[in-house]
Amino acid sequence: METLGGIIVFAALACFALGIVNLIKPQAWMKIKKRRYGLLMMVGSFFAIGWGGSMLPPVPEGSSVQAAVDQPVPKTPVRDGVSQEEFDVIWTNVKNHMARCDDPLTAAGTALESGDVYTAYGPTKSAAEACEAAWLDMGKIRVPKSAKGDAKTALKDALDTCNTAIYLKREALKQLQTVLDGDVRPSVMEDTKDKLERGGGLSTKCTFDFLAAATQSRLIMPELQEAFDQAK
Repeated sequence: METLGGIIVFAALACFALGIVNLIKPQAWMKIKKRRYGLLMMVGSFFAIGWGGSMLPPVPEGSSVQAAVDQPVPKTPVRDGVSQEEFDVIWTNVKNHMARCDDPLTAAGTALESGDVYTAYGPTKSAAEACEAAWLDMGKIRVPKSAKGDAKTALKDALDTCNTAIYLKREALKQLQTVLDGDVRPSVMEDTKDKLERGGGLSTKCTFDFLAAATQSRLIMPELQEAFDQAK
């Protein structure tokens, strides 16, 4: 019974994480088109966590876990992160740079669906150039000097994730140009597919990492708050 409870709690936490992603931006690969379904996923995961948690054994009296729970709540430490305004500026710039790459990439994907290499080459070349420009500009974003310690590390990690996502898409699009030129070796095709998939995965992680950075600085993620408001 305890094992089942642990599995349910783990699955519910995963569902909660996916709910956040879909609340921010519905994921087409999950066949979700409306943000409110992301909210429903999050709400459902709360019930599942409670259900699974009820199957787990209670914490024994006198244990280290119970002792930690019984400790008085410490005073809120002095914030070592950026201000809400600073965070909003960084996140807005990151979103804009990501969109500068993703929008042409989507257009290139639509052109590729035609099956005509001549039709697809122009949009693919334009998308590669757009992603390269966005990647270069993304690299110019700096973590504010006001960020210290873990807050600084969280923001830097988030920026690195988003930067890598654009870089991989740019590299995939450049390789795709060679494919359209006739280089259809299996190794090139597989590497291009791998870069696109990893770039897409890191794009999702980019949002998660910025959410973690906001939490580290005890700030509100504007995108997430807006999504909650619209889903109500």
